[in-house]
Amino acid sequence: MKQEPLLSAFTRLRDNLLSMSRRILQDEDDATDALQDAFCRLWPLRGRIKDEQEASALTVTTTRHICIDRARQKSRFTEYDPESYDSCDDEDASESETIAERFQAVKRLIDRELTESQRTILDMRDFRGLEIDEIARQLHMQPTAVRMNLSRARKTIREQYQKLHNHDR
Repeated sequence: MKQEPLLSAFTRLRDNLLSMSRRILQDEDDATDALQDAFCRLWPLRGRIKDEQEASALTVTTTRHICIDRARQKSRFTEYDPESYDSCDDEDASESETIAERFQAVKRLIDRELTESQRTILDMRDFRGLEIDEIARQLHMQPTAVRMNLSRARKTIREQYQKLHNHDR
């Protein structure tokens, strides 16, 4: 059977792959999920894998890349809780705008000023951590169009926030 090289490579390397995944991801459950994800990604390719050496190389590389991607996503995007911050470090706290208020102001600007497409792209990139190419595939757009929409959305929010912030003073 053609899937035998893949199955035997995964079976033989499972403990080593799990150890590598734990080291990268720092979490047992995430490491196990990454290993399963790697197997699921390689399974459709089982007919093209010639021998166990090739299966081993693909298995290690795929698992490592999945773990690195997940670690990057985890470190880049942390859940923001506006209630956990009190106020800015300005001398007069009563005049300063709290971080929670700033967060809410930006959320309102996103809802009010951006197109649906820009909101979707901003959410996918900045809040869910998807790569430009993945966003382009999901939205059936060119990567350059995704980058342009993302850039315009960020610029619009920045300009509108500055107008609002400077107008209040």
